[in-house]
Amino acid sequence: MTRLDRVTQILDQAIGGPNVNIGVHRAFWRGLTREQFVTKKVFDLPLVTVSDGQHSNLVKALRGESPFGIDLPTPPPDAEFSRMPAGLAAVAEEDIAFIQQWIDDGCPDEPPVVNELRWRATNAPRASSRTDDIWFVDPAIGWAVNSNGQIVHTEDGGTSWVEQLHDEDVYFRCVGFASRTRGWAGTLTASKRLFQTRDGGGHWTAVSNLPPGTPAAICGLSVVNDQVVFASGTNFPNRPPAVIKTVDGGQTWTAIDMKPFADLLIDTFFTSPDTGWVVGGKTDQPPATRTNVRPVVLRTEDGGRTWVDRAAAIQGVFPRGEWGWKIQFLDDGVGFVSLENFNAGAILKTLDGGLTWTRHAINDPQLNANLEGVGFVDAQHGWVGGWGDANFQRLSSSETRDGGITWKDANEIGKAINRFRFFGRPVTVGYASGETVYKYSSEPTRAPRAAAAEERPRFLESLEPVSAVGPLTIGVTVPPAAERLTVRIWDRFGDFVLMLVDEPDPRAGRRELTWDRHDATGERRPPGYFIWRVTVDGVSESRLVRLQ
Repeated sequence: MTRLDRVTQILDQAIGGPNVNIGVHRAFWRGLTREQFVTKKVFDLPLVTVSDGQHSNLVKALRGESPFGIDLPTPPPDAEFSRMPAGLAAVAEEDIAFIQQWIDDGCPDEPPVVNELRWRATNAPRASSRTDDIWFVDPAIGWAVNSNGQIVHTEDGGTSWVEQLHDEDVYFRCVGFASRTRGWAGTLTASKRLFQTRDGGGHWTAVSNLPPGTPAAICGLSVVNDQVVFASGTNFPNRPPAVIKTVDGGQTWTAIDMKPFADLLIDTFFTSPDTGWVVGGKTDQPPATRTNVRPVVLRTEDGGRTWVDRAAAIQGVFPRGEWGWKIQFLDDGVGFVSLENFNAGAILKTLDGGLTWTRHAINDPQLNANLEGVGFVDAQHGWVGGWGDANFQRLSSSETRDGGITWKDANEIGKAINRFRFFGRPVTVGYASGETVYKYSSEPTRAPRAAAAEERPRFLESLEPVSAVGPLTIGVTVPPAAERLTVRIWDRFGDFVLMLVDEPDPRAGRRELTWDRHDATGERRPPGYFIWRVTVDGVSESRLVRLQ
């Protein structure tokens, strides 16, 4: 199948099949050569602008962008024509992205090149812990949230990024968009659990009307459309799990108590306002801890009023201390769930739309464990990533090409991966978030760019992880004329521990700051990993620290 054949197939599927016609223009795309397709006009409008997919009328018509979309509930300005296909379900964004990429590539009438796709790091800023989540509305335009309290944005497929928001109080966890303008970002910070934007991130504001019963931290977001959003949490087993949802674009929110079904919840994925999933863990030996829960894969078909654990039938195969982390569906049948387990690696796979699941161990030579991200490009080929081991040090990744039966080490794709996103069928572009943002594409490898001055440590001596047996001491340099210095500490799971320093008009120069391992309540923290964030006048740097 050539890429032109695939474009034709997508358009046929959009109207019900290759033997169906629609509207006054009929199925104009059928039987055209490449030359006929690129010179075709519909309603006197050129169908494509070769090498400019975003501004081609075919792509605009499929997305309902001006001058198309007059039939939508909220038509775009200057709309004159209906969205394509009129009166039918919108074409999937990943299929539109395939067409856009085909046009960007010059509309070649040849098979897609899949054997040259490879992973590489983008130029996203590096956070000391990691970039937790990414969302792309098309292969070029996306957002990322990280452990430095940043939301960053790219419009060129990751070549360049700009900071849209920096909130030194916040630990961002997840992000999702309904369109190029409407989006949300979830956090682990109770006082600012959810942010929203209505202008593509030009302005982000904290959501102030969350209802009682909202989870203490929002770990997963599923944006169905600009009116319907679901959010889930939390990953703290000593705090009530819940799902919140809006069906009116955020004017009102409702909370769904999930305590009967789970003790901790992470990711959520909805295919419609009624049908969706949330994954996490539950114990039968309370009180719940991360060491005694087992996975739950909860499905609802009525917008969250009732839930069924579709993993209940295989509870006997799960070890204690394992829970669902991320969920991905390729289509109505094939789906995957990554299973976090400090000491082992495994995923769940379904072939029947989630009615039944099977557990597949990660059996690569490095024995990858403590997984979080899972991403497949088809039912056979996929990757997992995460922390790699119980000490959160290896940051390893693994790859399978037989649907999860066998795995190999794949650390070259990226480190500490928490989320994968893909475009196209077959996939032509993908992204993963971890130590930075990684891109899966056939783009030529670029020479590493010179380290930008703004990316080098300004306040901390180093951004590399550091460890200590007793109290922890870290050197900090305060620039002249600084107005405020703060140092905040979170634990590895994003739970706020302590404001160590909050100093107006700080003295300039180098100093050493010591943490005696006690938190804000005076309790001494046991060994583990923590995130140390230094902020000077709205600019943050952070460093991963290990207390032994």
